[in-house]
Amino acid sequence: MTHSRVLILAAAIAAPILFVAGQALHPALGRDADTAFALMLEHRDQLIVSRLLTTAGAFLLLPALWLVSTLGGRVTRVGGVIAGVGTFFNAVSQVVQGYAAWAATSPGLDHAATMQILLRVDEGVVGLPVGYWSVPVFGLGLVILGVGLLVSRSVPWWMPALLLIGVVAAFFTAGLGPIVAVTQAPLAVALIALATRAGSALAAKPRSGHAVV
Repeated sequence: MTHSRVLILAAAIAAPILFVAGQALHPALGRDADTAFALMLEHRDQLIVSRLLTTAGAFLLLPALWLVSTLGGRVTRVGGVIAGVGTFFNAVSQVVQGYAAWAATSPGLDHAATMQILLRVDEGVVGLPVGYWSVPVFGLGLVILGVGLLVSRSVPWWMPALLLIGVVAAFFTAGLGPIVAVTQAPLAVALIALATRAGSALAAKPRSGHAVV
């Protein structure tokens, strides 16, 4: 395996670990804006670490999705592209929202005013790249990718099945705090297993167009 492929595989393995770690560190803020902002003030350092870990994991999922997409056919590749768009803009959203929250919760500010600014970061067309839409798009892409792998039968059935279970569990438990480390574990295990298998398959291919005897 070439050095570039080793780096891609290393990034693909690190990606879900960083992503899940970031999600597990994210404080459970709830849906009420006033309560959520109070918790942001209380857990300011934890929140920025969570956002940055999630950002790193989301960006590194791009090579992971590329690797996994090589295992199946057209449906798998379409799912990989959709998931790639979702994870890219999710990463952008995580870092922007993270630093916005870090600034808005700085000591000595009028937090009643900064909370209102924070609530408007993703408003309008300008705020679209950092909107929540990227999360369901990412999930949809993973579902299509998993279905494509099941249909193609290019990998053991449990890998895409675990991926699909992980997507559902992650979607319904996002933002609930440390329990996410458990609920998103199937997603991480599936992605690591699939990326490792794809990396092994690429390493086994000859470097030239000639068959290996």
